[in-house]
Amino acid sequence: MTSALHHFVVTAAEGGHHPVVNELPFAPIWFGVIALGSLLALLGLLWSFRNTLALEPHATADPHGAGAHGHGTTTH
Repeated sequence: MTSALHHFVVTAAEGGHHPVVNELPFAPIWFGVIALGSLLALLGLLWSFRNTLALEPHATADPHGAGAHGHGTTTH
């Protein structure tokens, strides 16, 4: 059983070439372009949900801020 380091040293000493095992599917710059595009798309999705806080429906309609909790109302 030989190690990968031993195999590398023996092959390098013999002057042989290692075949390319894993080639990239496209140029390395495209990995960055795809990552940047993906992050910008996610930022756009996040940005589309701005100002969508779930507010109480009566709290925004009452100008005095009494809201739906019954504070300051005269009816019981």
